[in-house]
Amino acid sequence: MSTQTFRSVGEVRSIRKNADGWDFACQGGLVRLTWLRDGLIRVRATSASEFGPDFSYAIARREWPRVKWTAKRAGSRWEWRSRRLTVVIETNPLRLEFQTPAGERLNRDEPERGMGFEGPRCRTYRELADGEMFFGCGEKSGQFNKRGEAFANWNTDNPAHTYLNGELYVSIPFLISARWENGRPQWYGLFFDNSHRTFFNLGRVTDERHYFLEADGGELDYYFFAGPTLPEILRDYTELTGRMAMPPRWALGYHQCRWSYMSADEVLEVAERLRSTEIPADVIYCDIDYMDGYRVFTWNPKTFPKPVELIRKLRKLGFKLVTIIDPGVKNDDHYVVCREGKANDMFVRRPDGQWFTGKVWPGECVFPDFTSPRVRAWWGEQHREFIELGVAGFWNDMNEPAVWDPQSGGTMPAEVLHEYDGLWTNHRRAHNVYGLTMARACREGWQRYRPNERPFIITRSAYAGIQRYAMVWTGDNHSAWEQLELSIRQCLNLSLSGVPFCGPDVGGFSWDCTGELLVRWTQAGAYFPFFRNHTAWDTRRQEPYTFGPEVERLCREAIRGRYALLPYLYTQFFDAVQSGTPIMRPLFWEFPDDPHTYAVDDEFLLGPSLLVAPVLKRGQRQRAVYLPAGSDWYDYRTRTRFTGGQFVGAAAPMDFIPVFVRAGTILPTCQPTLYVGEKPWREIELEIFPGPKTIGWLYEDDGHSFDYEKGQYTLTRLRWEDGDLKVERVKDGFGPSARLRVKG
Repeated sequence: MSTQTFRSVGEVRSIRKNADGWDFACQGGLVRLTWLRDGLIRVRATSASEFGPDFSYAIARREWPRVKWTAKRAGSRWEWRSRRLTVVIETNPLRLEFQTPAGERLNRDEPERGMGFEGPRCRTYRELADGEMFFGCGEKSGQFNKRGEAFANWNTDNPAHTYLNGELYVSIPFLISARWENGRPQWYGLFFDNSHRTFFNLGRVTDERHYFLEADGGELDYYFFAGPTLPEILRDYTELTGRMAMPPRWALGYHQCRWSYMSADEVLEVAERLRSTEIPADVIYCDIDYMDGYRVFTWNPKTFPKPVELIRKLRKLGFKLVTIIDPGVKNDDHYVVCREGKANDMFVRRPDGQWFTGKVWPGECVFPDFTSPRVRAWWGEQHREFIELGVAGFWNDMNEPAVWDPQSGGTMPAEVLHEYDGLWTNHRRAHNVYGLTMARACREGWQRYRPNERPFIITRSAYAGIQRYAMVWTGDNHSAWEQLELSIRQCLNLSLSGVPFCGPDVGGFSWDCTGELLVRWTQAGAYFPFFRNHTAWDTRRQEPYTFGPEVERLCREAIRGRYALLPYLYTQFFDAVQSGTPIMRPLFWEFPDDPHTYAVDDEFLLGPSLLVAPVLKRGQRQRAVYLPAGSDWYDYRTRTRFTGGQFVGAAAPMDFIPVFVRAGTILPTCQPTLYVGEKPWREIELEIFPGPKTIGWLYEDDGHSFDYEKGQYTLTRLRWEDGDLKVERVKDGFGPSARLRVKG
């Protein structure tokens, strides 16, 4: 920690109006407040004499319509008002308070210190309200509610992580606050946009009156989201940082992976076995051993001699092939990627001008500087041959970046230089965006060669805004019941951090999975947005058919259930694309007025209608399930109806986990197939769960192109009234639409 003294920005000396707010020149620095939209305000502070360049890899939208707001001054106090937010500004010393239009306090600077600097570090001390809860914060272990926790945001390859680790693969310094005020929930969001190592202390302090956010360097730069509702916060946050595009529909199917399938013959053997056992599956992965000596963009000539033939055979079986791509390029001048990269200055250097080299899988490696537009374009071009061969997607791994050097903390040394899109800096600032910019290079390369074909990019490391380029899986986990439970909290918080397409390694990556754990994890994973079974080389095989007939049967039924729900799930993806709405949601997303939902972290909602209660303990054959108040609920299997606002005892034999359907739901389903696209959705079966108002939605498009962005999709609103189905085409741009049939 720094030995220097924290220095508040202090008293305001002068004020100057800017285009959409005000600049405050203070004793200890400059502070700029800018309205972006009604309910969203940006706060910047620097200890320098002027602000640095306004640049961030996280920000997708920079132009905003003018906000209607008024300002009035009374002595040392200013008050800004818009329709959704009031900002109170005390000038001696400078302190900010954010209020609802009715004058209820959302959050304010902690009065004694506020915002300021401690040497190169910037920090904001914020008041901590009684009963305040925190959610989001990207991929973190620990509790779902982050109140009382402290953690760093620094992308870290941590394969042995447990419940206690704070630094994992993804850093998204965005939090959502919830607390009860006058019998109803009060919300705000705060995005601390600083790509240095940041630190969140969310109440793990002695006085319990404040929390603080800080960064090792750079400016204090945060965005405050007033809501007033949780969906509005996510809508505004994902408008600021961008939203995902529709993935190819096959990406919603079941994925099978192992480190590693060691040959093309083994890949085909797995594919054929999945087909012969009638386990639905769409994707098989090649981990690092498909390469020639771990050289990226190569194939091992002995074990993968004919990749075109492999891909052709897989395609005939209905499989897509996804290959891993690591950033470490073997430092071998006989290797064309290395030779060409050096000749064109594509790799990061030390301050003395020498290439930085570090050890990863190929041995000594050089590393592309993905913060350079020129390097991103070059790296994207490297994917061309694979794309033309028919590789369907790319898996970006080791991109924290992981470097096997304990002296530098398992990554590049801090002094390594990065172009940072023309703002030359060191690894302290570039580290957390390295994975994001690698994923960006990969996606932009795909779009160069397949401009109207949706890419599938998966990444281990990320920063805020990653949803524009890739989906995220939660990295290397363990075959342990605790990790199954943890994966729910991780993915709920990722979903609340703008990353709706996410999921864990089903079954666990490290350690030997048991048959019971694989069944329970597969049953749960069937309801996660991303559904991949993945395990390590030194574990027992983890394909469902390797555990014997009973485990195979149970996993097959769970996966078939996933494929039956694809029309409903695909519709939720469209909602995420349009509004940033999470696909996998905490109970309080739909039921914010039920205070009990905030304490439930072992259940989740898939979309608005399905409540999933995974089995999380060995030997468990029943479990308590909380059904939120505000709706009745149906047991999905028995159709038994329950009143919300209570715990119910739910049967959980090995055949299934408890799933409940919200009353008033029309659930679009289909007959499960062995893979997406085996048969078109000519008929959609509608399952009716009556309530006071019974509705449903169905989204349809071609499943693979970007034509939906041109309006070539169909969105259907379904209503069930007095035993009759009412169909309304809200948008009718894609055809022919599937025939609708009420099931039962």
